[in-house]
Amino acid sequence: MRPLQSKTTDFESYPPQARRLVTENLGLMQQLPFHYRAVLLRELINYDWKLPAERQRLSGQLTYLGQLPKEELTLLMQGFDSLKMNPDLEKAGWTANPSDTLEQITAWLWSSHQMDAFRQAADNFSSTISAAVPSRQPSQPRLGIVAIGQGVTHPGFPLFRKLRPHGVYLRGIQAQGAFDMLLAEAQRRAHGSVTNAALVEDFLHWYIDGGTAYPAPALTQISYAALDRVRQALLQRTQQAIESRGMGPERLRSLLVQLRPEDVGLTTSGTEQRAAVLNHFQLSLLAEGSGTQIFSTTFVQWGARECLRRAEPETLLLRFAPRQQQQPMNTMLSGQKGSVPDAQGSIVDADMGAYYTWLNMRRLPGAEHLRFLVYFEGRNEALILGPGLPGGTTSDSSMDMQGVLKLLS
Repeated sequence: MRPLQSKTTDFESYPPQARRLVTENLGLMQQLPFHYRAVLLRELINYDWKLPAERQRLSGQLTYLGQLPKEELTLLMQGFDSLKMNPDLEKAGWTANPSDTLEQITAWLWSSHQMDAFRQAADNFSSTISAAVPSRQPSQPRLGIVAIGQGVTHPGFPLFRKLRPHGVYLRGIQAQGAFDMLLAEAQRRAHGSVTNAALVEDFLHWYIDGGTAYPAPALTQISYAALDRVRQALLQRTQQAIESRGMGPERLRSLLVQLRPEDVGLTTSGTEQRAAVLNHFQLSLLAEGSGTQIFSTTFVQWGARECLRRAEPETLLLRFAPRQQQQPMNTMLSGQKGSVPDAQGSIVDADMGAYYTWLNMRRLPGAEHLRFLVYFEGRNEALILGPGLPGGTTSDSSMDMQGVLKLLS
């Protein structure tokens, strides 16, 4: 039995672009199984705040589904349609809060032992959609740059161990001005890709810093230091929720997911769309990431992961900074200041974070042309990976960072 059919008035609370997209596809929505419709609406309700690549994928998915013959759509949705329904969830008004409804669906799937079937249906659907609505190819070879090791003289272990078999280990880097050159290269790529006056509207060139960021107007820029007050506000809300009665982990997660940027001090001037989109992205990093509010290295690593997954950037510059030392959980959640930075532990995090970033970049279209650079900041060590560069090799040649970038071009 199908759930209650959706009407145009059910989406009046949605933001303008999301409401228009849903109502334009209302006929399609009414043909979709309830479980999948909840998943889709959870994404669509935030359409106005999504990054361009995410919007393209969502719009492409709706176009593809809407053009399928009825028989093929039924076959594609068969896995979702075969799931047993919970009649209590088939109620009017559920579309106003699809995230809350989806949490109830998840609990129902677990309790009715249908979660494996749901995951199988989701995997099959995802494979079909990925093939039918592929991500766009980059306009230039992607470039990933990771700077690690602030405050560290000797790391105490061989750097880049996971990456060395795949690239060239450089031991003669001239450190003076090296990061400035890397930042300039990232900005040059952003300027070079511009075809109109909207320099950074496409969100294709990013700079994520675990400390205080350098000025970089051509790049989409976020930093741990700039979000200090936001992090403190979020930790305070988390602490208050934990101290309240009846607050379990699921309820806490729901509370954090439902926060708006203005709830934690992320405001925009007027109705500037790009700033609003970036604020929602930053809030999601802090509210949905585990440890991003507390550890700067986690903030950078998770920020890179989400940026690559959601924005599919052509340029990604990461700069790790020393994180605080590990403390009792209650102390860290309280947001107390004064913890001694753990530079030595941070370079372990950053070295592994660079490896994970390279793996994630290889999952994007155009991976065969990917260029990647990891630099031990302030020292003479770096590693480069790219087409034509021999893996598992070492060079002691003296060169500045401009010379290193030329090897990658």
